Amino acid sequence: MVLKLINKLLRKLIELNRIIKQLIMVFFDSILVVFVLLSAFSLRLGYWYWPKEEMYYVIEFWIIFAAPVIAIPVFISFGLYRSIIRYIGFKSIWTVVQAVTLYAVIWGLITYMIKLPGIPRSSIVINWMLALIFIGGWRILARWYLVGDIEKKKKKKVIIYGAGSAGRQ
Repeated sequence: MVLKLINKLLRKLIELNRIIKQLIMVFFDSILVVFVLLSAFSLRLGYWYWPKEEMYYVIEFWIIFAAPVIAIPVFISFGLYRSIIRYIGFKSIWTVVQAVTLYAVIWGLITYMIKLPGIPRSSIVINWMLALIFIGGWRILARWYLVGDIEKKKKKKVIIYGAGSAGRQ
């Protein structure tokens, strides 16, 4: 039941026009960037991290929740939203690696220059690794789903006359 509902929702997403799909990807990447940053802090500190409301932590709050302001323009400049998920290959994955690396370096430099004592430096590297896994991974999963769906539709049973046992296989 749940799988049918998810499958129906994914089919509706596939039928949307390109601009809407790109906006969905931007929105999803923005959420992932914030989630990855919170996860990086949490992994480094050993507990689930959430910035507090005190004045000192307001800067940390903005550093985390404004990360998409850094990430999305970098991703756009690398063309991550121009390519169609269905046709992602090794070259596109390499582009994702480059874009995520540049984003992580820029974000790391900004946070390092601010010199907040509450931000562990190792969270910058953890952020980079998690961002590669999540942002690259969801594109690979989307490609796997879309290509698998297309392959199911394209398969037709044929037999080649005169090919013998090789044709029957």
